[in-house]
Amino acid sequence: MRLDSKVGWRPTTLAVCEVVLTGCPATVSAVVAETELSMSSVAAALKFLDSQGFLASEADRGPQSRRHVADSDGLMDAYAAAAERLRSPVSIRAGVLWRDPMTSVIETGRSWDKAAIGWAVTSALLAAVWAPIMTEVTPMEVYVTGKTPGDLRRALFAAGLKEIEGGRLLLRPFPTPAGTKVTTEIRLGLRSVLWPRAYADLRTAGVRGEDAAEHLREEMSHG
Repeated sequence: MRLDSKVGWRPTTLAVCEVVLTGCPATVSAVVAETELSMSSVAAALKFLDSQGFLASEADRGPQSRRHVADSDGLMDAYAAAAERLRSPVSIRAGVLWRDPMTSVIETGRSWDKAAIGWAVTSALLAAVWAPIMTEVTPMEVYVTGKTPGDLRRALFAAGLKEIEGGRLLLRPFPTPAGTKVTTEIRLGLRSVLWPRAYADLRTAGVRGEDAAEHLREEMSHG
């Protein structure tokens, strides 16, 4: 995976941000337990976020020295910008005629489960559950395990889908080494990324995506 030109922002840093922004304590042990990333990479990410002023400690030493998020808005903004810069160019589109996207993606997910392909919805598919809006945002994005276009085509084949340029369904490889570890089941059978990742992805989906992103952030931050 690519490194960002701004030292410290790496795919592992993004995964750490996603879990601490959704309530995980900003400690090495807690983040490692959530992400299954290495202790060294988590420690480096937390140290970097601390140096940028996003984390703080109640005391220099002792039981009160644990870091916590001190500037959640600033961290979210910096995270989303870095997520966009580090986005992999690898993607593939499929043509789907889904009148009920939620039901259809759950059915498709069952095929991926049978093929041992990890997956999680993001962007509009997540926002439709957690922060629905009247405006439809496309494409419908799903992350799947793998790194190459061939891996993504394997996922399409497993689900009986066909690659079509400009198709409504967009598949991407998971954006961080944590992969499926930083996902959650938001509805029976519907697996999604954590909401900060969906927010970052929505911001790149045009004007309607930007509006949906801000609505999602408002709902999740103050809901």
